[in-house]
Amino acid sequence: MKAYFKITIGLMILSVFVVIFYVMHRPSLSEEQALIMIYGNYNSTSKSSYWANIPFPDKEDSIGYFKERNGIVRAIFYQPYYENGKDKIFLLTKTIPTNIPFDCHACLPLIGAAVFVTKRGHWEIEAQNQFIMYDGEYGELPVVKLIPVGKNKFGLSLDFGHVAIRDRELSILVPYKNSIVNAHKEIIYYENFSECEFARKIPCEAYTADVVFDKAMKGDFYGLKVKKFGTIYSDKREKMMPVDQRISYQFIDGFYSVVSQIGENYIPTT
Repeated sequence: MKAYFKITIGLMILSVFVVIFYVMHRPSLSEEQALIMIYGNYNSTSKSSYWANIPFPDKEDSIGYFKERNGIVRAIFYQPYYENGKDKIFLLTKTIPTNIPFDCHACLPLIGAAVFVTKRGHWEIEAQNQFIMYDGEYGELPVVKLIPVGKNKFGLSLDFGHVAIRDRELSILVPYKNSIVNAHKEIIYYENFSECEFARKIPCEAYTADVVFDKAMKGDFYGLKVKKFGTIYSDKREKMMPVDQRISYQFIDGFYSVVSQIGENYIPTT
């Protein structure tokens, strides 16, 4: 019996040492190394990378703020995580132009992202999209969270607050087919109280949207359930209308598509 306990205790101690050894020798990737892998350079003083000759997919993007097609890239979210037995890192970046001050309410940084994964002890880029969206009024950063978007699948939620139009906008980023897609965008809060209080002809509007994942929906990715409630002015009906909706979405080909809806929609689509 004593020999049995000695063997058991010995195995437990060995297991602890194995775990400690794995944690201490787990391959690490710094923000600096991650940005160098993508952009080829890094300035340790400004903690940024320089992006020259940005290959905009939409040529019109290079006509406005980015007409010189050069940008400064900074990491705004950097999160290691574990998915399907693999060590991964989710990197979110913002890019601003180099030639002008970028502090106006319409100055929206370019948001990009990448997922890194370890393979045979080395880090590789598993998914990447440097042109996800333009958002972040006055260059402000969103509230970013790593979230489960499926069984053993993770993505990001980005909560942007906008001062000029007083709303909050939620974006759900999902790694999909070696890219990262903005799979769903939802206005989760809106109000116009400052205008309607001073202008009697403007009706007061306010609504919220509650977004939750539907884990019961079949597929590799969870579904979405969105509940909207409040009041909104309908241009079509020219009067105030109640907002009371229940919408179900399924992840199809990189985006959340409506599969069922209860209640009429008066909210303009973005």
